[in-house]
Amino acid sequence: MCSCSVDKKSFESTLQEHIHVIGDACTATKMPKSGYAANSQAKICAIAVVASLQGKEMGTPSYLNTCYSIIGDDYGVSVAAVYRLQGDVITPVKGAGGLTPMDASAEDRKREVFYAYSWFKNITHDIFG
Repeated sequence: MCSCSVDKKSFESTLQEHIHVIGDACTATKMPKSGYAANSQAKICAIAVVASLQGKEMGTPSYLNTCYSIIGDDYGVSVAAVYRLQGDVITPVKGAGGLTPMDASAEDRKREVFYAYSWFKNITHDIFG
């Protein structure tokens, strides 16, 4: 898979000024290729574009990723992470995020399903209004 090299702070292409690239199309170092990660990148990109139009320097961004999998009616799992820019590399913040524990209780797995549906509703509303 080929992806575009970007400034990790603004997601501006390193090859073409004023072109911003997010999601699967960009190289975002340690961030996964997921819709939620792309949504987080899009928000950072928007902040960068507004700052550029205003002639301001943007702050150092943080990035997020969360993914849920519903395996059965009452069985879900998740992964979540927070990322920070360190130099020119987007790296996970140690201790921020994690995986559903392997020994999670049945109630915890059921709760993950509830969270997954809530997550989907919220991100869909965030993207499409």
